[in-house]
Amino acid sequence: MRSGQGTREGEHWRSAPELPPDVFAVLHKPQGAIEPVAVVATVDADGRPRTARFGSLRAVTPRLLRMGCNRYHDTYANVRRDGRVSVAWLAPPNIAVSIRGRARVVKDQMEIAEYLVVVEIDVEEVKNDMMRRGVIGSGIGFSPPEDVREYYVGAIAEIEEM
Repeated sequence: MRSGQGTREGEHWRSAPELPPDVFAVLHKPQGAIEPVAVVATVDADGRPRTARFGSLRAVTPRLLRMGCNRYHDTYANVRRDGRVSVAWLAPPNIAVSIRGRARVVKDQMEIAEYLVVVEIDVEEVKNDMMRRGVIGSGIGFSPPEDVREYYVGAIAEIEEM
């Protein structure tokens, strides 16, 4: 399959300007799902890459991602200063993508916690990192402790309701 096209059963694509339907369907993550977790890379003030995991990241549309972020986190400072981001994401059985885009803070304070903000990422390119032969056994997992589970559920619900 040529660059920029969506996926069809049994075909391998290289890159696309938006999330292909199969990737969007899994990254849409309805009903407050945390897993699979995405790894978001930003650029520090000194130009070095910085990565962090986010279970709140979800696809709103094939060209728009949204996530919650702590305003005291390096990711927040980096997005405010330099909106370039790259998202690495894995999901069984055959999704492994890198998503390049531009991020911005769209809500300076979430209702559930004053130190949480909402970040949106405009998708610029989706690169297929999946090997042609093989299976992803699991994505990156995260389970919040029981005593803060409701906090996570509430934060993700607020992001999904925007």
